[in-house]
Amino acid sequence: MSSARSILSVALAAFSAAACASSSSSGTPTGASPAAMSAEPPSPDPRIGLRAGLTDAAEAAWNMRKVSTTPPADSFVGVTNSDLAFIGNYAIQGNYNGYQVWDISNPARPTLKNAYLCPASQSDVSVYKNLLFVSGEGTSGRVDCGTQGVQDTVSKDRLRGIRIFDATDMANPKYVANVQTCRGSHTHTVVEDPNDKENVYIYVSGSAGVRSPNELPGCSRLSPDQDPNSALFRIEVIKVPLANPQAAAIVSSPRIFQGLVEPPEHGDAPEDIAERQKQIAEAKGPARLPPPSRATRW
Repeated sequence: MSSARSILSVALAAFSAAACASSSSSGTPTGASPAAMSAEPPSPDPRIGLRAGLTDAAEAAWNMRKVSTTPPADSFVGVTNSDLAFIGNYAIQGNYNGYQVWDISNPARPTLKNAYLCPASQSDVSVYKNLLFVSGEGTSGRVDCGTQGVQDTVSKDRLRGIRIFDATDMANPKYVANVQTCRGSHTHTVVEDPNDKENVYIYVSGSAGVRSPNELPGCSRLSPDQDPNSALFRIEVIKVPLANPQAAAIVSSPRIFQGLVEPPEHGDAPEDIAERQKQIAEAKGPARLPPPSRATRW
């Protein structure tokens, strides 16, 4: 992730029918009236030449209007943000230091309801009914949400997987369970089974190295042809009983990434081809013959 992303504060945008062909460096709403909505991108591109800045960078938007920008809680300043989840009037913002719960009943003035400090990259978030799920993949995340990290290469204190919170009271979520996985959870997706109303399922994708079997029994970094239980090329499916989320557990590990081939790439766009030919022509310049040598006969 870029370093710029690590300094972004919460930005709430209203996806209203407002075409924004103008740019701004202030904190005031940016955009044109709904009547100016357009399917064609603004020209010239208003992003060109925008001023950089930490909290005062110039901005440009198209067919949307920013209504507010809200700085994070102190413990989240300068730390990378990840994903957003929404339920009712709340926005849950993932962050490498945990997550923040914002009340966006008034989008122009969001209010912070909870800044839950619980480090573990990358803290992607999702919410289902009264349950909040948070991904953890980095090796420094702790089961107890401590900020001191984990120094040992093998430790019972390390969290790599999914954290589960009871968010019945969104302002005061309760950490009720976690499910450890061999490669942690870089991101995850919540899935409903229309034939199973008692449970919800989490598809977990981890991209970090396989942890030691001394830390989590059953983890294997051998290739699948060497070990049929290899943790490579697979996702984890976690079943979460809605009435008892503490009983959440992995129920399958489908190896959906094994045998994949690189997808074909499309050719260059005509504009790219023309630009490259122009650059080649300019680099060559006018054709010039070398001066004849004394031995040359014309």
